[in-house]
Order: sequence, then structure tokens, then C-alpha cells
Amino acid sequence: MKKKTFILTLFTLVALVTACSNTDSSNMNNPTANNQTTQNNNDSSTNNENKEATDATTGPSWVTDDKSLETAINESWIVIVTKDLKTDKELVFKGGFENNNKEGSRLLTLYNQDENGVKSASYTLTAPKATFQQDGSKIKGGTFKGDVYVECNNFELVDATIDGNVYFKTQEAKDTFKMDDTSKVTGTMEVQK
Repeated sequence: MKKKTFILTLFTLVALVTACSNTDSSNMNNPTANNQTTQNNNDSSTNNENKEATDATTGPSWVTDDKSLETAINESWIVIVTKDLKTDKELVFKGGFENNNKEGSRLLTLYNQDENGVKSASYTLTAPKATFQQDGSKIKGGTFKGDVYVECNNFELVDATIDGNVYFKTQEAKDTFKMDDTSKVTGTMEVQK
């Protein structure tokens, strides 16, 4: 069973890395304005020597409870929720992580897939609020129940549902928002004034 789980996890990671490596010209603007210091016990590499703070190069984090959710949000560029989860905390997905070709973008995945890469389960993450601050961030494969605040450009939903409202910090954030045909937002989508 552990071997099967490992193989499934490996396929999930490969699929996500492959999906994230496809860039278009709209995703080339990924500023790293918030030079936030982050640490990763698995990788001690650092970015350019002249930055005020260092960015961490991180891998995925699997989330099973409130504590692992908080750790994943603060230490990993990809947060993989492995079951339905509810928290009373507001979630803030900041930038400052190197990952593939998109410096700083964040990925919240709410699904599992089988060894063939076919989605086998979707999960719901419930929180009062989630804020995404890094360009190119996305929610993929399940449901976020709560309001989402988009403070970045090129935010994307991929086969995902937001059961709540989406508030954009700027008109540009709203104009660059994308979602595929299988995604939906149940509430309003508006620029917050």
C-alpha cells in the first residue's frame, strides 16, 4: 500500500510540474516584490546574493490537518490537500518561492489522481477567507468554500470551484483572471474598493 501511495504521489507531482512548466506570454510577468524570508529544511539553496531576503526553493506539502495546512502555506509553493478539511483561520498565500519556470506562484490542489493521472477524488477546503498575493497562482481540482481575495495578476481556476465570492484588489487582477470550462464561482466576482 505504501508503494502504491508513493507511486501515486510521484505521478501527481510529475503531472503538476509538467502543467506548471507550460508558460505563455501573459505569465512572464511574475514580479517578486515581496522579498519574504522563508526557510526549507529540505533544501538550503538561496537566490541572488544581493536580495534583502532569501527565497526558498521548495517542493510540495501534503495537508491532512490544520497544523500541516499552516506549515504548507508558509513553506511550500504547492499545497496538496489530501482530504476534506475545515479551518477557522484565514489563509494567506504569499510569494517568494522558486518553482519550475514560475518564480513565486502558488498552487493549491484539492484532488487526488490514480497511477494513470486520472482524477480519482476531489476535496473541499473550507476557510473564512483565502488571499492570493503572487502572480500566476491557482486553485486546481476541487472546491474552496469561503471568499477568495485576489491581490495578484493571472490568478487561475483549473477544474475548481469557489463556493463564495471572489474579490479582486485591482481591475488588472480581475482582467487577467482565468478559469476553464469545468471551473465555477458561486458568488460574485468584483473589484473591491
